Amino acid sequence: MLSQRRASEIWGVSRRTIQRAIQSGKLSISLDGQIDPSEMLRVFGEASSKKDGGAGAPVSEPLAPPNAPGEPPSSEAALSAEIKALRAALVAKDELLAAKDRHIEDMSLSLRLLAAPISQPQPPSQARKRNQTFWQRIFGKTEKTQ
Repeated sequence: MLSQRRASEIWGVSRRTIQRAIQSGKLSISLDGQIDPSEMLRVFGEASSKKDGGAGAPVSEPLAPPNAPGEPPSSEAALSAEIKALRAALVAKDELLAAKDRHIEDMSLSLRLLAAPISQPQPPSQARKRNQTFWQRIFGKTEKTQ
C-alpha cells in the first residue's frame, strides 16, 4: 500500500491528479487512505518516475544485475532476487493477516454488543393508583377532602 505522495512519485503524476481521481471515483483507496499499487496501475498505467529519467522510465529495479553480453544469467543473483521478492510478499501477507485479525476482533466486539441483554424498564410503583387525579399524584394526597 502506498501513500498519495509516494504513489505520485512512483507514477510521475501530481498529488492533485491522484486526489481528483479519488474524488471522481476512478481511483479507490483503503479506509486508512492508502492506495493499492494495482489501483494505480489500473488508472494510470505502467509506473514511471520523473526522477529516473522521465515518464517512460520504469521504476522497478531489475531482479538481477546486468550481465556482460553472451554471459549466462547468474543463478546466485537470480536466487537472491527471488528471496528478496518472497520476503516482501511474506511481509505483505503478514500485514493482511494482521488487518484481518483486527477486523475479526472488531466484528466480535460488535456482535457482543448486539447480543448484550437489554435492561427491562421497572414496573410502575404501586403508590400510583389509577383512580387518583393528576393533582393528587402531584401533591401526594390519597384521600379527597370534603
